[in-house]
Amino acid sequence: MKNYNIRIWQIILSFLFISLSSKAVAQISDADIDSFKIKNYREKLFIHTDRDIYITGEQVWLKVYKMNGLTYTPSDLSKVAYIELLDSTNNPVNQVKIWITGTSGSTGFRLSDTLSSGNYLIRAYTKWMLNYSEDLFFYKTITILNPFKNIDKLINHSKEQNTGSDFSSPAGVQAAERLINNENGSNLIIKVEPQKDKYLTREKVKIDISVTNMAGNPVETDLSISVVKPQLLNIDRMNPIYRLDNLHVMSYRDTIKNSTGTIPDHLPEIEGPLLSGIIKNKTTNEPLKNIDISLSFVGKTARCQFVKTNDKGEFNFVIREQNGFSELVIQPLSSEMSDSYVELSQPFCSTFNENKPDIFYLDSSKTESINNAVISMQINNIYEPFRQKGPTIPIHAIIGDFYGKPDRRIKMSDYIELKNIREIVKEILPEIMIIRRNKKYSFKIINSYPYQPFENQALILIDGVPVNGIENLLNVNSKDMERIDIINRRYFFSDYIFDGIVSFTTKKGDLSALESDNSVYKQVFEGYTPQYNFYSPDYGIDSLKESRIPDFRNTLYWKPDLKSTRDGKAAIEFFTSDESGVYTIIVEGISSAGETGFYSIPLLIK
Repeated sequence: MKNYNIRIWQIILSFLFISLSSKAVAQISDADIDSFKIKNYREKLFIHTDRDIYITGEQVWLKVYKMNGLTYTPSDLSKVAYIELLDSTNNPVNQVKIWITGTSGSTGFRLSDTLSSGNYLIRAYTKWMLNYSEDLFFYKTITILNPFKNIDKLINHSKEQNTGSDFSSPAGVQAAERLINNENGSNLIIKVEPQKDKYLTREKVKIDISVTNMAGNPVETDLSISVVKPQLLNIDRMNPIYRLDNLHVMSYRDTIKNSTGTIPDHLPEIEGPLLSGIIKNKTTNEPLKNIDISLSFVGKTARCQFVKTNDKGEFNFVIREQNGFSELVIQPLSSEMSDSYVELSQPFCSTFNENKPDIFYLDSSKTESINNAVISMQINNIYEPFRQKGPTIPIHAIIGDFYGKPDRRIKMSDYIELKNIREIVKEILPEIMIIRRNKKYSFKIINSYPYQPFENQALILIDGVPVNGIENLLNVNSKDMERIDIINRRYFFSDYIFDGIVSFTTKKGDLSALESDNSVYKQVFEGYTPQYNFYSPDYGIDSLKESRIPDFRNTLYWKPDLKSTRDGKAAIEFFTSDESGVYTIIVEGISSAGETGFYSIPLLIK
């Protein structure tokens, strides 16, 4: 773990030096950089949501941009962003982790139909940002409406207080466009040009996008685009990305929280989420200091990690590739330490600042257009099971066993049925010896060269989890087994050396074939939130265009991973729905030099 911390600081210093150099600042001495290295390196996040007003049961689509807090250029330090949706009492009603590929990432989450109508806060941060004040997190207010709960008392009928605009008409959208696009601050010029002035329902829309800097030169830009009903936008609360450098005012709270120490409480997650915690003895409640422990995920792929705890019993594991939910196991490597328990650190921040969403009032002039959006949502949800949707977008490629290709793989379907693993070893695994010493059984592997047994016991796995004692394993029914992998040579893993590996994989792959061992720590682990595909039907296919399944999308289109090329060009295509009216196209993005831009334009559908 010490080597991991050293590597963290080396990377931080590299990022800091490159960032400062890119801004052509005066020469900085090594001592200056050393004083900067912890207290001054900051990250900032910005989130673009597809819109500002949602209805319970709908999906919130979002993209997160990650920035260097010193230079306001894209940052590639942390690989994970933590997103929370907070109600007025700071209760998190949604929490997601986003894998950031390069300098941005995207995902979505569905709103529960039990939420009350009101304003909610989206807050976003990285683990490194936890070292600073919560004031430096990203915050954005969104409105959630629950049509199944009475909201009459939340409607503002006062003309004097009614400052909102009705953007359901073309004139309203054009007013919103002028408000947004003519503000000072944007240093990218984004042009959005639909190829037609108006479109029919279920017709293909083609839009050309160009991006230049203030000098008129084309710029490669990381963009996101949404096409939504204007009544679901709140112009007063929109915070375009070009306002990013004004989101937080520098103050004394910008300094790191534990400024007296050399190592902050929270390390940046440069390779993936850090799973941190402490392991203790159940009887004495004392931390298990400087011992070897393993982390593994239950499944048909062996994914093990091994670390040594520090003198406080603390540990850090890097979870590089893990989507969704899975069961993890943490345990000491030594069979002599069977009386332990684990306390994991919470992945999300448990402290809050005074930032609260405004009290929610629904502008009475918008009630009719909002009611129409509610009806559209209900129709869409009814017919959602009948739509043809694409799969989720994998964050990582499929990974294999941590030990790579085995020296020998035995598929049990190729052999006659035996009674249990004890018989399997005796009959078809000549590389393995069963040793009994002091009334305990162990496996020893015969080295492939020279052909003699290793001195120490091999690393034994079942369904990806290390097994300390093999007494119960020997009695597992052979009918439950799918395959066995053998590495009959010395295996090196980081600082660890194993005298061979034997990996048993069951047909179910869920560890149920082995009698439960209460000495190991098991817990369901939630990895990255998958990046979902936004549903956008292709009505160019006759069968879909003639389909009688209604299409009433409130968000007509969402693409978070749009890139302009070196010539500053980008293009998108999508189909309109069954609803005519005026929609709003919103495009925003950031270049590699930290230049930001925002643009909106109406889209008319007849």
